[in-house]
Order: sequence, then structure tokens, then C-alpha cells
Amino acid sequence: MVQRALLLIALLFSATLFPFVPTVQAQVSEQVAVTLTPANPGPNERVTIRLQSYSFDLDTAAVEWSRDGKLMSSNIGLAEHTFTTKGLGVSTVIVAKISPIGYPVITKTIEIVPMSVDLLWEATDSVVPPFYRGKAMPTSESAVRFFAVPQIRASNGALLAPSAFVYDWRENYSGNAARSGYAKSGYVATMDYLNPEKRISVQVSTRDGGASAAGDIVLRPVQPKLVLYAASPLYGPLYGRALDGGYMVEGSDTSIVAMPYFFSPRDPASPLLKYTWKINGEAIAAPGVPNSLFLHRDSEEKGTAQVELAVENPRKLFQELKSTLTLSLQ
Repeated sequence: MVQRALLLIALLFSATLFPFVPTVQAQVSEQVAVTLTPANPGPNERVTIRLQSYSFDLDTAAVEWSRDGKLMSSNIGLAEHTFTTKGLGVSTVIVAKISPIGYPVITKTIEIVPMSVDLLWEATDSVVPPFYRGKAMPTSESAVRFFAVPQIRASNGALLAPSAFVYDWRENYSGNAARSGYAKSGYVATMDYLNPEKRISVQVSTRDGGASAAGDIVLRPVQPKLVLYAASPLYGPLYGRALDGGYMVEGSDTSIVAMPYFFSPRDPASPLLKYTWKINGEAIAAPGVPNSLFLHRDSEEKGTAQVELAVENPRKLFQELKSTLTLSLQ
């Protein structure tokens, strides 16, 4: 009996000297969640940090926010903090000191190093004329190649090569494991005529997961165009001036070149494209290059002639256009 009494007194004494506060603090700290919006901040971007807990009421807790060692704000229930990140690869350390009622003080440290990913793209089967200053745009069922260019710095400040990352590609919010993985910085997608847009996103991270960045882009298909140009025997097609509805013919010979913008494939004279030429309603065959029509006048008689052209890509939906041109013979 004496031994049991002494043991009970010893247990009570040890519990008084060594309370289990650290265990309680660890459990509470783990149940304080920290979220960032956006989840992968870029350089010079507004970021909001939010605290959330199901262990205690954050609305009644005193919260202090410090940034790089400087106290920025302090109030009861202050569960959010908004700031602007620094330049590429420059760290910002945010410390949240939480003092809930009935619980020990909790400290959360968040280090944010802004990274970014540039997403580039090209329509691989979209035709445009030579020296065209614009971009070849995708149309229905066009193939588009995407390139991810990470802007992520190592600890020494040097930019890491694109081949040093793991890429997680998503197409219209669906992951693609076969095309994702280490050093897979490229992605190929096909525009879908059933959907008005194509959304491509990528998550780029180092192999150890220590640094990451994300980027996304939305592409919408455009309508193809069919433009007619005059051609010179010396200079070839005169792409600087489109023939809009009418063309005055002064010489005996005339050449007209058709350029189907944004059609597939890239070569406008490809046998995959079907050209149908008509003059005054009568179909004629274009010898040589199918997208070029050569006309010769047998007399000096004046008048007009109606030129019609239909271009079709039988392998693609919605790639069929018509154009008309009135020739004035002078």
C-alpha cells in the first residue's frame, strides 16, 4: 500500500514538472492549413496566403504576419495576408504567428520563391504565304505543338535547363501520363471541332520537388481564309496586294494565285487540297500548279469575266471556301 501511494505521488509530481504541451502543440500546428492563391506564384505577382484550422476558431485567435523579419500586420482573426512577390528566383519569407485561445502559440513559416513557365505554340500544319508577318493560326482539326520554357533558378541563381525538369501536361483539365515525364518539355495536341477552345496546362518541377511552376494557355480555332493575288512573270505572286472583288487586266497575259490561309497542310500546292476553277460558270483545269491560274487573251476585245474558285481539304472538316473575282479586260 505504501509503495502504491509513493508511485502515485511520483507520477503526479512528474506530470506537474513535465506537462505534455509539446505534443499538443505539434498536433494543433499540423491542423493549421496554409493555402496560396495562386498556388504557383510568378515574379511580381499578387499572392494571398490563407490560414485554416478545424482544431480551434481562427476568428478569435490573435494573428501576426511578418515579412522578411518585419512585422506587417496584426489583429484578431486576421487569417489572410496579401503581398506582391519579388523578382524571378528572389525569396520572400512569410511568418504567421497564431495565438489561439486555450492553445499554445503556433508559428507557420512560408518561403515563396517566384518561378514561371512560358508556354509557346505553333500550328504545325497551317499554311501562310512566304514572308507573312503574322502567325500561322490553328483551325478545326489543326495540329498544334506546345513548348514549355521554365524560368526556374537554382540556389546559385542560374537558370536551369528545360531538360532538367519533370513535366505534367494536361489537356482540357485531363492529365496525359504518356506525354508527361522527365525532360518532356513538348506536347502535341489536335484542335477539336466539337469544342470551341483547347486548354493546355503544364506543371513543371525539379526532380526532388523543391521548386515548381505552372502555366496554361487557351487556344481557339479561327476560320480559314481564301485570298487571290496577281502574279508577275518577273517577281512572282504579289502578296503585298490582295485582289478584293475586282482586277483590271491591261496586258494579254494574266496570272492569278490563290492562297488558302490557315488550311492544312502547309504547302498550298499540296495534292491534299482540291482546287476547282471556273470562268463564267464553266470549269477549267489549271495546268501546272493547282493554286495558280494563267489566262491568255486572244483578242483586244474589252469586257468582263467572272473567275470562281473553290478550295477544299477533304480530310478536314470545315476547310472549304469559295472566292470570286471579276476581271475587267481593258
